[in-house]
Amino acid sequence: MPKISKWLLSIVASLLVFASIAVIVITSFIDPNDYKSDIEAVANENSIRLSIEGDITWQFFPRLGISIEQVSFADDYFHSGSVGQMIVTADWLLLLNGKIDLANIPVDSVTISQGTFRYANPDLLPIQLDDVALSVDNFSLTGSDFDFSASAEVLNGLPLAINTTLAIKVKDQKITQVKATDLRLQADQIIVTGNVDADLEALEIVGNLSSPSINMMNQIKTIQQRLPIFSIPTMSNANALTDVRFNSEFSVNPWGYSNYVHEIFIDQQRVDATIEADQSTGVMNALISGDQFKLSDYLPDSGSSTNPANSGAIFAPLALPFIFWQGQSQIELTINEIVLDTFSLSNLYGNLSGLDNFLQLTSFNADLLGGQLNATARVDLRDRSPSFSLQTSIDSVDLNKAFSALADLTDVSGQLTGNITMSGTGQDITEIQQSLSGSGRFTVLDPSYEAMNLEQTVCQAATLMGGSPSNLSALPTGTNLSTLNGNLSISNGRISVNDMTTALGNLNLEGKGYIQMLEQRYRFDVNALIAGSKTSSLGCSINKRLQNRTIPFICTGRFDGDISQPPSCVPNQSGTKDLLKNTLIEKIGEKYLGNTSALKNIFGKQ
Repeated sequence: MPKISKWLLSIVASLLVFASIAVIVITSFIDPNDYKSDIEAVANENSIRLSIEGDITWQFFPRLGISIEQVSFADDYFHSGSVGQMIVTADWLLLLNGKIDLANIPVDSVTISQGTFRYANPDLLPIQLDDVALSVDNFSLTGSDFDFSASAEVLNGLPLAINTTLAIKVKDQKITQVKATDLRLQADQIIVTGNVDADLEALEIVGNLSSPSINMMNQIKTIQQRLPIFSIPTMSNANALTDVRFNSEFSVNPWGYSNYVHEIFIDQQRVDATIEADQSTGVMNALISGDQFKLSDYLPDSGSSTNPANSGAIFAPLALPFIFWQGQSQIELTINEIVLDTFSLSNLYGNLSGLDNFLQLTSFNADLLGGQLNATARVDLRDRSPSFSLQTSIDSVDLNKAFSALADLTDVSGQLTGNITMSGTGQDITEIQQSLSGSGRFTVLDPSYEAMNLEQTVCQAATLMGGSPSNLSALPTGTNLSTLNGNLSISNGRISVNDMTTALGNLNLEGKGYIQMLEQRYRFDVNALIAGSKTSSLGCSINKRLQNRTIPFICTGRFDGDISQPPSCVPNQSGTKDLLKNTLIEKIGEKYLGNTSALKNIFGKQ
């Protein structure tokens, strides 16, 4: 055997003998269990209540270290926790060097298994992590890469995990940089990958995060099984939220300016979000834009047992951006088209600002149902029951499109222009409708209602009251009115319409009425004044005794599609009786006395 080989074998044998003697000496003269109370006392001085219930034993191969079993602790952050086993191994070279400080901690690896951590806050649901495992290998604080991995379970079995390559730099006894590359976060079915670089000297954190396609609905269902309090309404499209992914880039200064750029894909619908936040001024600005978003897919199904009118916290989506940012916030929204089941809003623009749970919609406009919608609003979320005020105006909205879309009625047409100011309070649509109060004015150009012929109804009433039978076949179908004007007010779930005026040929119509929003029914009391010998050029002849007299009508109906109660417009019985009496008195007076006024005075009629 060569002399060099013999020499190397002699050195290795000598080191093994030396190491064996060291192990025997250390284990014979130093029992780490004697230091339990000292370790617990040092932890207590640092506000950690520590208890070591298991043994502390030496570990020599393949690395020098100690193993600690059955450790329980509590502090001001994790209210309680325990570790089944923790193994800490030392770096031999650092130990031999003898220079130990923050940059040269003589730790080579840390392994934790069978851990449990519990955090409880009176204002939040308690969080407990079970089966916690952690592994750090080739630990370093000199900027060299080392492997870090951790895993745990939450909600009785949902897995959490993080794997990354870390690099940590220390300068002047302070950590100056933390860099995570090949970062992989996993929360059950949700996976996020990326890189993060935190420069603690420049106070800047930059990085990028992205995710592959996430079936969010499956994830939600899994969480619901373990946390029944967590639920969302059933959505009309079974494939909604089954393909969600994102790409994000960020530059964060925790005490200054931060910028976030997100690409969010929701079922292949792209939404871009750019957020700028300045901690020094407390101001956040967000710009959200998109091409098309099919909102109808994410609303409750019409056949679902979930009633959207009873869905609580209706204003919660508006509040979410302002919950995470406590300063002054502004969100600018631009969407080319938002699609609902029966209609859509296009060219939508909104500007929403908020501070201290007080939100102000300074601008909202969109093309809607052939016309335009404009609105401003204020929402106060500071009380338990949110309150709001709204000022809105619409211009040239096509009533045929509106009634077809909202009430499945195709027999109403016209162009609606108007404005309304209203306020209300409540957490769901039912409460809001019952609390609404407000007022406004409206105008309808070329209104028509094909389901009812009001002129025919007037002619029939005129015949009943002393006119000659008329041929009504020449009358056009439906009711075609001239410009309709009116005022409206809202109170206790009812829309009251007042000072309503319009005309149909020689019929001057005026009236008032109401719409019950919750019951989806209406009633209008209409007075028809016949200002001529015929109702219109194609209408019926009117007895001169009925000319310039008012014939009262009651019009009722529903707009919920209930065909068992069709719309109706009939003469008011009490008003008609008075008119019939007056007409009969005039006939008797003319025939026998030649004067009607004296006879009317006898019967007490004016």
